[in-house]
Amino acid sequence: MKKKIDNINIELLVIAAQLSENDIWMQGNMEIRINGEKPYSDSDIVDVDVFLESLKSNGEYYLFSCNCGVPQCSGWIKGVHVEHQENTIVWTNLNTNKKWFIEKTKIEKDLSIFRKEVQNYKKFFFEKKVSYVGVGYNW
Repeated sequence: MKKKIDNINIELLVIAAQLSENDIWMQGNMEIRINGEKPYSDSDIVDVDVFLESLKSNGEYYLFSCNCGVPQCSGWIKGVHVEHQENTIVWTNLNTNKKWFIEKTKIEKDLSIFRKEVQNYKKFFFEKKVSYVGVGYNW
């Protein structure tokens, strides 16, 4: 039986943030949608370092987390089980048992575009003397 491949989209979202009139920066975040929906709540974030690590080996990963950095704070009692198969990565949300079958090449393509976008934004904002923080600030 052939598995249905789920459609994943990995995108860079950049928003302006401000603490005061003179303290303004641009915040880069990773957003993941599978079949058009986020597999995490709107108040959660993608833990990019954990996500990138999960692309290397099987295991349980807290791919998604509360904004504070503690996954359990937003209800992620268990993580996502990641299993690498031939050309597919299988994600199983261990809290709901929902499974997604994702093409490795699609993730790699999206990440390549994502990294280029981060570099473009960093360069653009640097020229405007605006700080860029968040995903890829140290790439």
